[in-house]
Amino acid sequence: MATPGRVHPLENPPSFTFPKAEQKSDSASDDQDQDTSPFLSGQLSASPVPNETYIIQIPKEQILRQPPPEHAHRAKVYARRPLRRRAVRRCCCSLIASLICLLIAVGAAAGIFYLIIRPKAPSYSLSSVNMIGLDPVLTSASTPLSPNVEATIEANNKNKHLSILYQSGGTVDLYFEDTKLCSGDWPKFRQGPKNNTELQMQMTGSGILMTANTRDSLVNDQKNQSVPLVMHAKVPVKIKYGPVTTWKITAKVKCNIVVDGIAGEMTVLKDCSAKSNYLW
Repeated sequence: MATPGRVHPLENPPSFTFPKAEQKSDSASDDQDQDTSPFLSGQLSASPVPNETYIIQIPKEQILRQPPPEHAHRAKVYARRPLRRRAVRRCCCSLIASLICLLIAVGAAAGIFYLIIRPKAPSYSLSSVNMIGLDPVLTSASTPLSPNVEATIEANNKNKHLSILYQSGGTVDLYFEDTKLCSGDWPKFRQGPKNNTELQMQMTGSGILMTANTRDSLVNDQKNQSVPLVMHAKVPVKIKYGPVTTWKITAKVKCNIVVDGIAGEMTVLKDCSAKSNYLW
């Protein structure tokens, strides 16, 4: 008995015989035989009779069989992947749409609030300045300076419905050109709507050195009784409207003034033209 899956040659291969063409008496049949005989002879000569014949036996269970269970599991996994991707895409699209709607709502509320309240930035002015400690610069540029400045600043809140809450940590610096002369602290207080408040500033400096060019400019301005000074302030503030209070905002104030000297009580020749940056 032959083993499944193997090839065995036959002991006695079958012989092949070809029938001979019948002889026909009429001339038409002779012509037909003459026409076809070369074709047949060429065909038979091109395919010789095989010497051996092989029989291949394949078990039936190898031809028709059920796929293994892991194939079905893989098919289920591959079918689930598109569903998961769709769910993730839907979730991302929903989240993006929600964020866009939230931003639109916040922007619309801020626009309506701005149109109703009409917020205005407060204004600042420097009413008086008293300075000591800059006299040595008139004789020598190499002498360290320790200036002391007392200034009165007026803060005016022009808003009808907004209060300004000045927080602790604010600073004030006084400059001549690029040289910082002294610095101080901005006081913490609350300024109500339509309120004008005077602030007393104490600014001090120590070990201040000037270059030769800066010293020459200061001496010339002192002779002309027109000394330009710049005050920089950084103040953390909060804006309050009714029960609503904003987060902390760092307001920056720049004030340009001109005084008639650098010693004693100085007269402000040019009032403070302050520039402040708030939310509006």
